Amino acid sequence: MPQVRLPLPVFVLAFVCAITFQADAARLKVAVVQTVIEDTLQENCEKLLRFIDQAQEAGCRLTIFPEGALYYSEIATEHPTKADLDSAIERIGKRARRAGMTVVFGTEYKSTEDGKYQNRGVVYDPSGARRVFYKKNMEVPQPFPVDGVACNFLICSDRGYLEHSDLPCLVQGTQVIIDISGGHGGDDGRPDLRWIRYRPWALRTGAFVMVSNPVHGDTDFMGHCPWGGGSAIIRPDGSIQASLIHQKDTMIVEEIDTELAARTPAERRRNHPIFKSFWDMGKTLLEGGAVEPVPAVKPYSSASRSVKIAAVQMACSRDIDRNVDAMLRHIAEAASEKADIVVFPELAVTGGLEADIRAATEPALRGALERIRIAARSSSIFVIFGMPALKNERRRNCAYVIGSDGGVETRYDQIGVPNSGPFEGGTDVKTMWFAFKGVPAIVTIGADADWIELADLAANRGMILHFHITYETDPSADAAILRTQRNLLLLTYARYGVVVNAADPSGLANPSTPAGGRSMIVSREGGHNKPAPQGLEYYLPYQTSIITGAERQETILYATRKTPGRNDMDLATSWRNRNRRARAQSGWHEWIKQGATLIEAEAGRF
Repeated sequence: MPQVRLPLPVFVLAFVCAITFQADAARLKVAVVQTVIEDTLQENCEKLLRFIDQAQEAGCRLTIFPEGALYYSEIATEHPTKADLDSAIERIGKRARRAGMTVVFGTEYKSTEDGKYQNRGVVYDPSGARRVFYKKNMEVPQPFPVDGVACNFLICSDRGYLEHSDLPCLVQGTQVIIDISGGHGGDDGRPDLRWIRYRPWALRTGAFVMVSNPVHGDTDFMGHCPWGGGSAIIRPDGSIQASLIHQKDTMIVEEIDTELAARTPAERRRNHPIFKSFWDMGKTLLEGGAVEPVPAVKPYSSASRSVKIAAVQMACSRDIDRNVDAMLRHIAEAASEKADIVVFPELAVTGGLEADIRAATEPALRGALERIRIAARSSSIFVIFGMPALKNERRRNCAYVIGSDGGVETRYDQIGVPNSGPFEGGTDVKTMWFAFKGVPAIVTIGADADWIELADLAANRGMILHFHITYETDPSADAAILRTQRNLLLLTYARYGVVVNAADPSGLANPSTPAGGRSMIVSREGGHNKPAPQGLEYYLPYQTSIITGAERQETILYATRKTPGRNDMDLATSWRNRNRRARAQSGWHEWIKQGATLIEAEAGRF
């Protein structure tokens, strides 16, 4: 009589699978699902169950669905009860257990039968246990493991909070960051700016970033139909492993190599002496600890001024005198156009070649500075430019701000210095700040674009203007896209500002290192459900918008905007800070106040 092998119980299979996959935790197979959200809870629930089954068949260990994938009241034609929602959510948990996988999804939910629908994020683990059930904006969810790989997730606009977006990776080692979004997640309507939040996010943390976003078939407020979509898996170097655009009811299935998520940028940021106490305080809060109240911090107020910016995308040679000659011509031209401030690239004086940076002597650099100061005074214009500084044979990568009287308003030494190269990193953020006609302003350099805490905390402190100078050498098309995305994301926190990169120098007789251009003057305007304002090259309602920009050629860009009396992202007025104050764990507002204290300007500056 032949033996009959009975099937193993589901929980045993799940346990065996967990052991098997744990042995090769460096390889993690994931499914990122891009759905169309249906009218009813029942339709959505059945759809999620089908996709979980498909992901199981494909051998996935983690399946991710969008915000509101189970139920979204703005789309729905019915209004389920709390009991209906509980039942549907439990069905997802049971299916996660049967499949032996982790499932992440979003739903609206009622805490009480008579309560309002609230936007929730849910995580079930392979045992069917609910690991996370958090309320968007109002709670900071805990990380969760998938086969030994640390993951954290958030919902859509929560990516604008440092405690959701970056803190878990920096202090708890998460290697996979998940955003379940509801609409304008991966696609803001312009092909070269898709995944504008996600590619820089991966680059600045050194972690995988994944977005699951639904597709909508109606027309959005920017006139796009269809809209949404753009689900993707982004590698730690910012490259795209897999992506969708507007495909409906489908999924990405990919195996990721988590050993790539070394989190090197996260470690550098986390352990920098300026910010270490800030991240330490955040870690305490993530782990449920209490923090001491931080003394009141008053954001800087601002004068309301019409400010005309001239952005000089300049081609740099290997000759200091020739570079300064070109800068003086551009200063005179900007002044003739009635610009208030003229901005040059990082390392404009020496060019970007390391050999030339090391060869630049202190007398040569001092002479260049003096010539530029005289030109600024003669033309009555502010000037920002990049140049090395030497002290005791050590070099710093600096941004100089020269006032219209020829005085040095500030010299900022770059914080985010790459590990390799001729420069040591700066240790003082007070020097980022300067007053421009009564308007609080900051200046940053190059790889500082990956340190978004600089801009975020400065905005909380009241920064209005942000000037970012850079010399980025990769001229490839994809590098230019990623560069644009990083810089736009950095300047989101300002009301008005500029990114200036060097132009392609190949036409010069003695060219410096290649440069990729993509300078921009930007402004934060419009917003959620607001149509595009006039006078913009490209409108990005959830980022900062491009007033005018350049490709690789040498040019001067001009734009004029009136500065407001305060930054609506500051400690007093920001909607994020209203939510932080309203959270049950109110220490999050104390945390951001602590960060704003660390990044204050010199006393008496404003």
